[in-house]
Amino acid sequence: MALSLSKRKRPRLEDKQVAQKSKTEEEVFDRPTFLSLSKMIEKGIFDTLDYPICTGKEANVFRARSKDGFVAVKIYRTTAPVLKRMHKYMEGDTRFKGIMHNKFEVMKAWARKEYRNLELMRAAGCRVPFPIYCDRNILVMEFLGHEGVPYSTLKDTGSLNPQEDSNLILKDIAKLHAAGIVHADISEFNILMDDRGPYLIDVGQAVLLTHPQAEDFLLHDVENLVKYFSHHGVDADIGECLKKIRKV
Repeated sequence: MALSLSKRKRPRLEDKQVAQKSKTEEEVFDRPTFLSLSKMIEKGIFDTLDYPICTGKEANVFRARSKDGFVAVKIYRTTAPVLKRMHKYMEGDTRFKGIMHNKFEVMKAWARKEYRNLELMRAAGCRVPFPIYCDRNILVMEFLGHEGVPYSTLKDTGSLNPQEDSNLILKDIAKLHAAGIVHADISEFNILMDDRGPYLIDVGQAVLLTHPQAEDFLLHDVENLVKYFSHHGVDADIGECLKKIRKV
């Protein structure tokens, strides 16, 4: 079965997410990626790929349709600048041993790493997308949204209850730490919001506590959290937050 890109007319609310559709397709749809996506369709992982809902530094995320509803399809780029940004997270990780200079092998390992990180985080009780399937540089996961429209980031939508949401995110960071994981890129851009609170996303860079820079990444996560919510009336001390995290 050939890869099917949906021609469906988009609702007005989705226009912002798809303004750069042609550009993002050119960035990620090389021949190997097309073949891999086509195989996923043949396996029934999803039926059609609709359009990009998020364009990030390392990957583009597309909405896709499956027999059970919507899913998110994350396609990692295989360009040199991307690998350079990832280098600090790969150092000291045995999963990247011997492939650091092979960009495609790195991206395959990175996609598998994000899949595994999502599994570990869900097992720890954190609100993250459910991982569905991984192949080559492509990760399929739960679509976080309502009626086909993705949830907004904390950056875009803000928080109706900053103190509560800050506490929920801090608790998730603590759960991860107790499970031996550090997100390593907590920010208002990597948190989606729904009526029940925050979801952590973009977890490919998350590292184990055995990583040589794990504690530095943890400190940076807490600093970002405290800085953001301090602008929204939440008074928190970085040192106290770290103590709470390490007590769990």
